[in-house]
Amino acid sequence: MKKAAAVAVTLAFAFVALLLTSHAQQSKDKSSASPEMQIPKPGPEMEKMKFLLGTWETKGGYEKSPMFPEGGAQTGWYKAQLGPGGFSILADFEADGPLGKEIGHEIITWDPKQNVYTTIVVGNAFPGANIGTSEWEGDLLVTVHEFDYNGTKIHLRSTIKKVVENSVHMEESSQTGDGATLLMWKADAVKK
Repeated sequence: MKKAAAVAVTLAFAFVALLLTSHAQQSKDKSSASPEMQIPKPGPEMEKMKFLLGTWETKGGYEKSPMFPEGGAQTGWYKAQLGPGGFSILADFEADGPLGKEIGHEIITWDPKQNVYTTIVVGNAFPGANIGTSEWEGDLLVTVHEFDYNGTKIHLRSTIKKVVENSVHMEESSQTGDGATLLMWKADAVKK
């Protein structure tokens, strides 16, 4: 009888030891998971773009130029929110000006391989998606888009500068082919 009790106690200790060893191994496996297996988080680059979040009212206009001989005032709005996981900014915009009503969407996301922001814009003023890059130049967020319009290469350079809290100044310059770069549009935006 004593021998049977000793065997039972030994088996019980062995079972408990096996459970503890298994639990310790599972805990070790979870804590030593490689970074590739962990859910990524947005970096400081996306944190820096959060100033765009919210609803903005824009007032500005087009300069007199070959594209807009009379220039013209423009008013509109821009509404931005964080995309899935905080890895992007998704925005809608609308404006009334010399081109009539402009409506569109914008996506901004950080590309760690290129070390720049990728900016994608779609709208009713042009076909397809306009894909550009954005970078910080000091306190200016500079976005560059290049595209072909009816056989002519167009370069657009847009800047956003934070003036005061909840207020920004924006400008857009264009270059057609090898021509001079001209200021095309400027506006101020205030967060509602």
